[in-house]
Amino acid sequence: MPNPVTRRAFAGGLAALPVLARAARAEEAPWPNRPVRLIYPFAPGGGDAFARTVAERLRETLGQSVVVENRPGANTIIAAEATARAPKDGYTIGWVATSTLSLNPNLYASLPYRLEDFAPLCQAYRAPLAFAVSAQLPIRTVAEALDYIRANPGAGCGSVGNGSSPHIAMELMMARSGVRLQNVAYRGEAPIVTDLGAGRIPFYAGSVYSLLPFREGGTFRILALTSAERLAIMPEVPTLRETVHPDVVFEFWHGVVAPAGVPQPVLRRLADALSEAIRSDFVRSRATPDVRLDPVVLDDFAAMIRGEQARYGALIRERGITL
Repeated sequence: MPNPVTRRAFAGGLAALPVLARAARAEEAPWPNRPVRLIYPFAPGGGDAFARTVAERLRETLGQSVVVENRPGANTIIAAEATARAPKDGYTIGWVATSTLSLNPNLYASLPYRLEDFAPLCQAYRAPLAFAVSAQLPIRTVAEALDYIRANPGAGCGSVGNGSSPHIAMELMMARSGVRLQNVAYRGEAPIVTDLGAGRIPFYAGSVYSLLPFREGGTFRILALTSAERLAIMPEVPTLRETVHPDVVFEFWHGVVAPAGVPQPVLRRLADALSEAIRSDFVRSRATPDVRLDPVVLDDFAAMIRGEQARYGALIRERGITL
């Protein structure tokens, strides 16, 4: 006599076959077969416009939506940790900055991530920082600024935070020139520009883009840039490399990483798609005029980050900076 339990198990197994087949088809479907999440480490508005432009172009290339998720806070650490801990399936990628991977590992005694937790995909852009002075001071050159700082050691220089890219760039200038500025940390660049114009703070270090809308107002002067070469949009402004020391070059960058362990074919597809997006006229036409769009991908991007970690790490230890 047939075993009723066996018959029921057999019937149940048959009923499960369509479900299993659908799961197998989903597993075998080529990547990507659903939306990709891009974790962005800063608050909505302003800065994430470029990331959203890249995400829009990626949608065309990948055939799936790329959803930008803002996870601001803790000097990009919150977003970086979320990216590092995400499933290793290529459906979560993270936007990172100089602070995330080149500076933070040298500044914090303990971090919830390491460079080895990521697969670097593509550098999105590089940009210089500006060194500016309040127009209420009679300073028109870097040499005059250095003389002023020597006469007024500890003069204030506004930046977006201790350990930020502008702060470290100014530490590099100080190390090579022998002067001493006091980093004055602000919550955002807009209030620094306001205080600079009003003469409440003598110097500023920060993004060129934040100064461009106010440059014609005459409330400050851009003395120099931190790039290796002068910018086409302001060819009259020298670099700190020219005016202080050949070593004083600091360009901040943004880029995209995946969690370590994502399959290599998916990493290559992501890197190629990101590089294509950044090179596209669609993205280039929407970039700010201070940035350089020159994608660096995969192993070359990883090597660049490791080189910066070592170089800035030596400076940070020399200057005794900790957070």
